Amino acid sequence: MKTVEIEQPKPAMQNNAGHRVESCESEAVRKIEQSIAYMLRHLDEPLQVATLAARAGISPSHFFALFKRQIGCAPIDYFIRLRMQHACRLLDETMLSVKEVAAVLGYDDQFYFSRVFKAVNNVPPSRYRTSRSNYGERMENSSPPPALSKEILIPV
Repeated sequence: MKTVEIEQPKPAMQNNAGHRVESCESEAVRKIEQSIAYMLRHLDEPLQVATLAARAGISPSHFFALFKRQIGCAPIDYFIRLRMQHACRLLDETMLSVKEVAAVLGYDDQFYFSRVFKAVNNVPPSRYRTSRSNYGERMENSSPPPALSKEILIPV
C-alpha cells in the first residue's frame, strides 16, 4: 500500500475563504489592467487573445471569460475600439490622410480600416474628419448658446 501525503491548506485560505476570493478577484483585475496597458502600447500591431492570455498566465478561454466579465465585451472588440479612438484623435489633431492613419494603426489596407472605422463610429473616417472640421469652423464663427460649452463630443 502506498502512502500519500496530503498537503494541509494554508491557514489564511482555511480561515478566511472570503479573503481568498477577494484576492483572486483583485488578481483578475490586475491581469485585465495589464492586458489593456499592453493593448494601448501595441495599437499598431495585430493582436490575438492567445497572446494576451499567455502574458496573463492563463488559458485563452479563461482569459476571454475573465475579460468579458470585467470589461463587458470581448478582448478583440475592446482592442478595435481602442484603435478607433486613437484613429479619431489622429483625424482630429493631425493632417494625416486616412491612408496614413490606417498605416499608423497597423492596417495595411486603408479600405478595410475605413470599414472597421465606420462599423465602430457609424461614419467613414473621411466624413468624420469633414464633420469635425466643419463643426470647429461653425464654432469659431458663432458664439455658443449660453447653456452649452465649446466641448466637442466624440461619438463612441
